[in-house]
Amino acid sequence: MKTHNIKLIAAIALCITLTGIRAHASDFKTIYNRMYEKYLDRNPSKETIGGLMKSLSPEGAFVTLNYRATDGSPRKHVQNLIALACAYQHPENTFYHDKTLKESYLKALRFWIDTNHQAKNWWYRYIPYPKELSTSVVLMSREINENPELFDKTIKYLRWSYENAAPSHMTGANGADIIMGSFAASILTENESQMEDFKERMTQLLTIQPSEGIQPDYLFGQHCGHGRQLYFTSYGKEFVNSTLAYLELCKDTRFQSPGLELLQRLFTDGVQWIFYNKQHDPNNAGRFISSNQYSSAIKVLAERICKLSNSDARNNMKQALQHIGGDNSLTGNRMFWRFDYMVHRRNNYMTSSRMTSTRTVGNEAGNGDGEFNYYASNGVNYLFVTGHEYDGNFFKIFNNRQYPGITAEQDNAPLPIPDWGEGGNNGNCFAGGVSDSLYGTCGMILDRRGLQAHKAWFYFDEEFVCLGAGICNAKGKAEVFTTLNQCNRNGKVQYMTNGKKQTLKNGSIQTVADWILHGQTAYFNLLPQTEYKITCDTALFSLNANHGIRPQQGKYAYVVHPSIPSTSAAAKYAAKLPIKVLANTEKTQAVRHEKLRITEIIFYQPGELKLENGDILATDTPCALLWKEKEKRIHIANPRCESENPEKATITLIQNGQAKQILLEMPQKEEAGKSSTASY
Repeated sequence: MKTHNIKLIAAIALCITLTGIRAHASDFKTIYNRMYEKYLDRNPSKETIGGLMKSLSPEGAFVTLNYRATDGSPRKHVQNLIALACAYQHPENTFYHDKTLKESYLKALRFWIDTNHQAKNWWYRYIPYPKELSTSVVLMSREINENPELFDKTIKYLRWSYENAAPSHMTGANGADIIMGSFAASILTENESQMEDFKERMTQLLTIQPSEGIQPDYLFGQHCGHGRQLYFTSYGKEFVNSTLAYLELCKDTRFQSPGLELLQRLFTDGVQWIFYNKQHDPNNAGRFISSNQYSSAIKVLAERICKLSNSDARNNMKQALQHIGGDNSLTGNRMFWRFDYMVHRRNNYMTSSRMTSTRTVGNEAGNGDGEFNYYASNGVNYLFVTGHEYDGNFFKIFNNRQYPGITAEQDNAPLPIPDWGEGGNNGNCFAGGVSDSLYGTCGMILDRRGLQAHKAWFYFDEEFVCLGAGICNAKGKAEVFTTLNQCNRNGKVQYMTNGKKQTLKNGSIQTVADWILHGQTAYFNLLPQTEYKITCDTALFSLNANHGIRPQQGKYAYVVHPSIPSTSAAAKYAAKLPIKVLANTEKTQAVRHEKLRITEIIFYQPGELKLENGDILATDTPCALLWKEKEKRIHIANPRCESENPEKATITLIQNGQAKQILLEMPQKEEAGKSSTASY
């Protein structure tokens, strides 16, 4: 009986083992088939393939390419291999299973592997070379495997970048790309341990990160060595592309990673907020500054996430996809506290405040790109109404000392180049804001290149308010401007001065204007003596408040209204402004919206603010505060974030002589800077 039981147990164990082996083997087969189908996505023309074969030397080089170049241009060789492989394997291609084409491919592959081209930029050998080579290798794996030596060399080539990558290269987009560059090698060799390693690393990348990667506020950072840097539309896009490819290929296999939910949150809580009319906020573009360069590719990523999502998540992703694709119905206010960045949206406009601090940097430079991005760290305030404000050639021809919203000296001295973010941060830790998800206010203490200023933004429904105080440039040699906007020109430029409506057709004028109207957006001056320089030509419009040379305690105050169709509408709005500026000093900047009964305050230090009706708001710590009187709710946040973060804050509200103390817990650690709410 015992012998029978032992044999039965052994038989069951063997069955389980064999079943497991077959299941594991079938996982590799499943992934391989998915890769093959994914990569056989084109049917190159007869002319294209014929031309490539004719241009191939006896050694396997394409004679049209310079393999001595170190700029990465030989990458075209790898892309040619993809075309050859697709033609060979596509059943409808003229060269389907053509023997000569097969020999041409193998010869060109051997040449590439043996020469092992090295570009000056490390990125080529580590990322696009192996990642793109994988496509043709998967398609031609059976043919390559007919020559075991070549197959072995090819596998080693694909594995090299993963095995030799520095730890600093294995974060964010670079880490995900390097994994996917070696992924095919592990599938083709059915290497269990390597795939388990990939799964572990992908799972780690697809978690909330302290630095590079997806942050706790659901936006993406890369190149964060000198401070956290917004970087979704290029590096973030690549990160999603590679991690999503892994999730798609490994779905329902033992190598599946549980990261889909985080990608969904990235898009629903982050990415959709930065798009308007198919344009994206350039603050998210890093050194590749643009408002639409990668919009189509990002929409495709959202579509792919939708396909992988279950029904509940798919509904949210479909809405995000619509907003990325040009539906502007998403409204609200969101403070991304990890990046000192606020986005404010209504159906008819989107705007943002991109501040910087000792924790963050603006758009970087690198490899010759973004060399004029220095002032992208000075408090940029983009405004989208039509969606075409900053597209086309704007960033090639604009004045880089006049990013929208910034305060900067207008000198001609060469500006520092923020290579990889170095020098792209701000000299003060105060930069942040508070949001209740519909309204918000944010502020920063600017301290860069000898210039100091307290800058704040107050966001409502039809309009937003911009305040500046303490503007000082003691050693400056040129005028200091605050740029209300610089954008592509859109029609007439009209303004009101001394009770008269004027039109500027082309050129520049400096005037004390009551308001300025351009492209159905009106700018209303709240400081009567402020001089504005208005400039326009056939391409650009710019509007600047001139603080003069070496200002001391300079100020600005203006309202931006994005839906003013005419000069008569501008005059009507100016006559009944619903806005009250309650304070504009280095201690406090505050605005009250009379119709909404909302008060927004930036307290740069502990103190109090007295309203016109006698109400008093006081705080025992620096903070951004939003008071909604109708709802009897107070929202606050700590703009110093983790730099200086108290555990609690006490807000004192005095109404009709009666004081109420409101105690709020302040979010800690990676959530330092996030908004906190209390009712009274």
